Amino acid sequence: MKISDALKNLAVAVTGSGETEDITEERIAEIIQYIADNWPEGGGGGSYELPAASSGALGGVKLASAVANVSAADATAAGEAYDQATAQTAVTLANANKAAINELLAALRASGALSN
Repeated sequence: MKISDALKNLAVAVTGSGETEDITEERIAEIIQYIADNWPEGGGGGSYELPAASSGALGGVKLASAVANVSAADATAAGEAYDQATAQTAVTLANANKAAINELLAALRASGALSN
């Protein structure tokens, strides 16, 4: 297809009437100028607002705030008997994991990625 044929098709579509054979170069120029004169401010169309995501609809979410890695030492198996130090390591690790999980959940809620 030639550009002139495409422009004639555009002219018929924009005006909503006529036949491509009746479209002159002058008419094409008038229609192109009309489109240019009536083009929306700011370029390619109206503004778009990304809707918020929900459990039932896709949408945008904000980036969640950073959550630090758990730095507590790993608990180690000590056979069947656990001494006080091993038990305390497990407690410290469990508490650190709980804090990290709660911080992660709070960050996801604040960003809108997770509902309350």
